Amino acid sequence: MLFFIYLALLCWLLTRIKFIKKSGLENRTVIILFLLRILAGMVNAWINLHYYTESDGVAFHQQGIIEYHLLFSDPREYLVNIFHTNASYSGFFDITDSFWNNLRTNIIIKLLSIFDILSNCNYFINTLFYNFLVFFGPISLYRIFIQIFPSKKKTLLVTVFLLPSCLYFTSGLHRDGLVFLALGIVCFNMYNILRSKRFSAERLIHIFWGLVLIFLLRNFIFITLLPALAAWVIAAKKQKSIFSTFVIVHVSFTVIFFSLKFIHPKLDLPQYVSSRQLAFIELAGKAGSAININPLFPDFRSFFNNAPQALNHTLMRPYLSENVTPLYTPLALEILFYEILLFAYLLFPLKMPVYNSFIYFGLFFALSMFLLIGYTIPILGAIVRYRSIYFSFFITILACLTDINKIKVALKL
Repeated sequence: MLFFIYLALLCWLLTRIKFIKKSGLENRTVIILFLLRILAGMVNAWINLHYYTESDGVAFHQQGIIEYHLLFSDPREYLVNIFHTNASYSGFFDITDSFWNNLRTNIIIKLLSIFDILSNCNYFINTLFYNFLVFFGPISLYRIFIQIFPSKKKTLLVTVFLLPSCLYFTSGLHRDGLVFLALGIVCFNMYNILRSKRFSAERLIHIFWGLVLIFLLRNFIFITLLPALAAWVIAAKKQKSIFSTFVIVHVSFTVIFFSLKFIHPKLDLPQYVSSRQLAFIELAGKAGSAININPLFPDFRSFFNNAPQALNHTLMRPYLSENVTPLYTPLALEILFYEILLFAYLLFPLKMPVYNSFIYFGLFFALSMFLLIGYTIPILGAIVRYRSIYFSFFITILACLTDINKIKVALKL
């Protein structure tokens, strides 16, 4: 009963929020998109509660309940315990035994403990509140893309809101949805600053807190995001040679990436990436979807040689022939469809909007993340979850830049 009362209230609230109304979407469309997100969240919650009972989402929920009780029994400890840890305060890039690694978990636990006040510690109602927040992420991206591709509304509704893996993984009680939200906030406010060619204190604050959230939740995304943002700003200022600008900026950051160790040993970023891969390989022994991955050494040659395998893992797996679990079949079909779309784009491309640097930002950022995920993650289940967010950039751009009319003519439809 409480779930449906909150659901009705949130649906009504979405139709009254100015930020959403300015998207140009009809109230009915907004509610349908939100309900589909909630449905995906319910499926995610049910699977976690009945099949993957040791999943992170269930663990976050259980720890959130502990924090909820702590809020009323010891409010002071509730407010300060996020700042202390039994792990090391160093090891910024470590994935275990690090304050920073624990902090990204503690953030979502604290958020769930706040939800518990209203939900009476109900997993499904918490999923409802969580998706209300996350919904502003795809709304932000839609408001950008609809300005670039005003004639592609139906395509954008599917690629921004309804890509299966993105919808599923960002609707569950995990960090992915919050990262999606933060990326949407950063991109939307940056786009509007660059388009209007004037700074706004309010937009800069939104960008700052969006970047802070990304930094705290997944610091490696923050680092990968920096060159893409820098190239976007420079290209928007120049308004010419946009592709060359992105290439030059990313090549420059790559040189810096491999050179910082000569300034100070603690700035050996390739070593951190290599260590991250090793740590995930050790964790992969407990996973049922572990895959073979070439060892990554902290030098340019190793990164260059491993790039094809990295992109294969993120852009082509799981294969239809992989029988890890029946739940992977829909994911294999999804990635096959994306491969067909890429092939269609290569054969029937539309002319790229010349002066829109956001398109190049989306492509370069998504490909950078696909590389990083492929380099470090030897667990298929983690790969399909981590990469899902970036398909919202990559597939949206491919779909909007593919000439559907030429395809229809070629197929004689």
